[in-house]
Amino acid sequence: HSLISLYHIAKAGKTIADNVFVDELLESTGKPKFNSANIAVFTNTTNDPVQGREINGLHIHTLWGEIAYQLGGKDAYEIIKANDEQKVSPKGLLKKVLEKTKPALILIDELADYCVAASGVTVGASSLSDQTISFIQELSEAVADTDQCVLVATLPASVMEVAASPESQAILTTLSNRMSRVGADTKPVADEEIFEVVRRRLFEDLGDEKAIDQVISAYSSMYAELTLSHELPKNISRPEYRDSIRKAYPFHPELINIFRTKWASHHDFQRTRGVLRLLASIVADLWNRQNSLGGVHAMIHTSDINFGNLDALTGQLKKLWGNGYDAVITADVSGSSSNAFRIDKEKTEFNTYSIAQGVASTILLGTFGGNTGNQGMDISEVKLCVLKPHGYNHNNVNSVIDELESAAHYLYYSSSGSSKRHYWFHTKPNINILINQLKNDVKKKEIKSEIIKRITNKIMNISSLNILVTPSNDIPEQKKPTLIILSPENSVTFDNINNATKKIIEKIATKKGSGDRIYRNTILFLAATENGITASESDIRDYIACMKVRDEYISQLEQDQIDDIKQKIETFNSQINESICTAYSVIIKHSSANGLERINIKQFKNSFDAHINSTIIDELKKEEWLLESVGLGLLRNNNLLPTIDAPIKVKDIYEAFLRFDDKPMITGTDAVQNSILRYCQNGEFAIAAGETIGKDTKTYYKESVPLFDVTDTTFWAVDKSMHNTSIDPFTPDAPPTTSSDNTYDTPETDSSKKDTPEDVISFKSITVSGEIGLDNYNQIFTSFIMPLSKNNIEIEFKIKGQSTLLNPLTENSQEYKIIKESAKQLGLNVEIK
Repeated sequence: HSLISLYHIAKAGKTIADNVFVDELLESTGKPKFNSANIAVFTNTTNDPVQGREINGLHIHTLWGEIAYQLGGKDAYEIIKANDEQKVSPKGLLKKVLEKTKPALILIDELADYCVAASGVTVGASSLSDQTISFIQELSEAVADTDQCVLVATLPASVMEVAASPESQAILTTLSNRMSRVGADTKPVADEEIFEVVRRRLFEDLGDEKAIDQVISAYSSMYAELTLSHELPKNISRPEYRDSIRKAYPFHPELINIFRTKWASHHDFQRTRGVLRLLASIVADLWNRQNSLGGVHAMIHTSDINFGNLDALTGQLKKLWGNGYDAVITADVSGSSSNAFRIDKEKTEFNTYSIAQGVASTILLGTFGGNTGNQGMDISEVKLCVLKPHGYNHNNVNSVIDELESAAHYLYYSSSGSSKRHYWFHTKPNINILINQLKNDVKKKEIKSEIIKRITNKIMNISSLNILVTPSNDIPEQKKPTLIILSPENSVTFDNINNATKKIIEKIATKKGSGDRIYRNTILFLAATENGITASESDIRDYIACMKVRDEYISQLEQDQIDDIKQKIETFNSQINESICTAYSVIIKHSSANGLERINIKQFKNSFDAHINSTIIDELKKEEWLLESVGLGLLRNNNLLPTIDAPIKVKDIYEAFLRFDDKPMITGTDAVQNSILRYCQNGEFAIAAGETIGKDTKTYYKESVPLFDVTDTTFWAVDKSMHNTSIDPFTPDAPPTTSSDNTYDTPETDSSKKDTPEDVISFKSITVSGEIGLDNYNQIFTSFIMPLSKNNIEIEFKIKGQSTLLNPLTENSQEYKIIKESAKQLGLNVEIK
């Protein structure tokens, strides 16, 4: 409209002053002093870049040829004829053309589109596009140096309005830079002016000002309340948005904004005329429906649009974005067969306001014009578009979108890197609807089977424990530490174990078949929490549904959908592995004395084998449920040390840790065997070898024991005083028995007393100090602490660790947390620098 107005004003010259419609304009500009101007008009369709244009016996090839000819005919064209024929930008010649033809007005429209097309025409080592861009600088400088000459050229406001390619964007950027050097940039209709244009063109009278103020106040009050609860975009609470409401009235600002920002990003959509035409059709439809505005306190919203009544809107939509959206409207958005219509009909609170149809229409309108990272609309933007004062509750929008997510065939959504989902429609059927439908067909039995299969596959990588997955109640005797993975059905809470699960654990822990279990201290149980297994089941349900879509519908999917379903399968597969670890987080042990004891795991791995090999094993050792060695104090407290009168078979010591569940479990035979050998070598007791103990029995003291085997019944732990002395024959009738608390009833004697010859020098005390390397720290216990354990030993402890680049110490590092907690339990000081 601006270019057409300029054309007529320049053509009319002085006579334009007689036209009453330009009085206001002439007050600002002054009256023309020329009779008529020469005018050149060029658009992207004026001159074909390849074939040019023939007129009056001339064959014009370029923009500069057109300008010269239109301003001054053949005489002016002759000045730049050679440049036009060779398609090479003239240098210094256009100034002559302008001086010859002034006063002159040059109007150029859609120049960027022309240059994009001209980029395919080769001119020497460059292209016609490059030559045209070069000419624009020549033209603008020539016009600036010539009085009574004006150039008005239009460029798109955004690269989105030019063909989407890097070359097109570069062309637009270069043209903008060339023109801005001597020109002034302006918009025919500024962003906010579009509201005023719409008001003037579509309405003669907006009604009573007081009524308008009441409407605006009602919206402002509603928005103030909803922005506080973060239901709407933040900018809505600003005074500027209230101004937008007034300027846009009786349209809601977002209805106009969708057309002027999102739709206008398409290069074929006319930013002003296109918006006017669509809004006019919407007003006409609402006028025919009369009562669809929802009361006096409502403006015209995106949700008031009925696509079934708006051929102009649907026609424009299909022209810009493709005919496939016909199916989208019919299936999901508008009409009695659409999913939105069905959702409204199924619930009274939706049907009263046709909420689902309004939301679906809004999402469809907002589908276009965004980039991939910000496509569509988030829920706060949808609410801004559809909510009206004194209408339905904003939570109904959430409910409707949930329904559409599971029912709409063409609705897509994505988080786009933020916590808010963005929604849009696409012409391809949404595989999410297929997944949601198939999820409902996944049986509980399938989910349980998937969990057990995944756990079973992972336990092949576990050697430190014997793993049994959901075994029957009749489990053979176990001499190796055994972890029983309970069925997902036997889940527990973090503070309670249900009766059914208790019975299963107690039966396995105490019974082998119909008889009593002998080795009761070898079995632990791993159970899932109820919340954890519920989350895992949800992931598995999604995973199985995706697998079925892939296997059953692959022939109907496009490549990007196949890639999408593969990505979903990978995502859910990873989530399942993590959620199973998180779910199985309760270790349970049966104790005859204390009942069921438990450890709640709070740190998790993303693979079940790592979960057991690392987290669970570490936790068992940390809580001293599982020992790699047995301490002398532990043996003493359980009457498992020999006395002068009561030797003990080392096998009985070993099996005491397998049989009686009031003791910690051991990692294996080495835990007892290595400990007994160490105490023999340190001089705590001696080891005898033989079927019975007599004066010919071989004993070992403070030395290694050849072929020592803790499971061999011919090895004995004997008091150290029996070494190299005459031993009375001793053959126990039976192994040591245990009392009700499962400890050996062998009286403990002080076998450490020893006569000291008078000629041996005695010491008041021995103190060992100094620094020792990490490689030798294990020797501290055997070489210093144990020899002095009965000499009122005092231990001063100091360890200093320093941060390194590879292993920095911070308040969040695992090393610091372990040290801090351990020091607290032992009453030690921790100094931090």
